[in-house]
Amino acid sequence: MWLNFSEIEVVVLVRLCEGSASPGNLAQALGKKNSFISRAIGKLLGKGMIAKNGHEISLSNAGHAQSFKKLYDSRPNAKIETWLCGSAMDILIVLAGFESGANLDALAGEVACSKPTMFKTLKAFYSAGAASKVEGRAQISDSFVREFAESYANSLHQMLVSKAKGHNVSIRVRKRAVVRTDAKEVPEFFTETGINALMKLGLDAMKTSYDDYFFNLDMEKKSIGAEEAFMHALLLTTIQQHQDKTVLALFMHKNRGKLNIGRLRELAKQYHVENELATMRQALDYVEKVG
Repeated sequence: MWLNFSEIEVVVLVRLCEGSASPGNLAQALGKKNSFISRAIGKLLGKGMIAKNGHEISLSNAGHAQSFKKLYDSRPNAKIETWLCGSAMDILIVLAGFESGANLDALAGEVACSKPTMFKTLKAFYSAGAASKVEGRAQISDSFVREFAESYANSLHQMLVSKAKGHNVSIRVRKRAVVRTDAKEVPEFFTETGINALMKLGLDAMKTSYDDYFFNLDMEKKSIGAEEAFMHALLLTTIQQHQDKTVLALFMHKNRGKLNIGRLRELAKQYHVENELATMRQALDYVEKVG
């Protein structure tokens, strides 16, 4: 998965925290084949972690690269490459989105790796002091690790949104992101959602020049059900003056027998819009009571 780092990628980043170097010098200093270093450099360039100036490679000035340097500087001899590789970033990005820690079942439901891999990676975090487990909930315990995870996710989010060449409004919740764009072409890993998907299910709304899409930071394409499309639309309208709230309420009223209310509640919690959904349902309940 492209958002994770291999061990050699982390080793290269650690070396570049000490100063710029040519690919040949990196290979020599790290005792690795030139082909391994070249592959690592290509991947790190794609993630915006490093910059290339002629034959010199250096850490990027981007926020997530500098956050990595702060993490490295805070523990220079801790061999962070042993626990920041594999599925580490997949898990850390999700963990960083839970302020009070994540229930392990909830964490397993959002990460892309298997449960055994997740538990193995968490164990490595605990041993390194990067995360802790309190009352069955995992949480990041190192502020520099949290800062890097959040900065890295923000940078990837911006990079992926920018692939839609248009005027974009987007919001990210952990690894998940929704975007409203007027771009004529979008990346293949974008999935239609929100108002667009709901209009195909009977939502009564006037089509604008904007379209709604969902994507994961890992760029794995996902199918979207009616409940999740509804939640994406509700999430987007919270950052756009609630302009779609009325039509969404009407859609919910019209499709109450078809929508899975339990699933809506679950998704509302995941996307932090519990209050908006509860308010909408209360208003609809009142309308039904007064006729």
